[in-house]
Amino acid sequence: MATSITKFEDAFKYRIIHESACNNVAIENVTSEPGSIYSISLTNPHQQDTAYFKFFDTADVTMGTTVAEMVLKIPGASTYVYEMPTGVPFDSFSFACTKNQNPADNTAPSATISVKIVTS
Repeated sequence: MATSITKFEDAFKYRIIHESACNNVAIENVTSEPGSIYSISLTNPHQQDTAYFKFFDTADVTMGTTVAEMVLKIPGASTYVYEMPTGVPFDSFSFACTKNQNPADNTAPSATISVKIVTS
């Protein structure tokens, strides 16, 4: 996994989080502070299998036990962009990608997922 965060210094309150290989290992407390989610772009390179992006509003995620606050579907061979114009607030931003929709699932997806997130 290679998670990067791009800030715009003091010009904007937004930041872009990019994870090039999201899988079933949670990336915890990625922003280190509260904020809001405005956009999530998800790319699933696998030709057939659907994957699921899972957002956790906690800094301490135990995959298979911690229940996701939000689950987003990513069909195979597609890119989906989920826009949240008014923002979805969070206290602590953690995420992972899994093969199954169940909010507590911890099965690895068939392929790693590319994730781009705009937060404040």
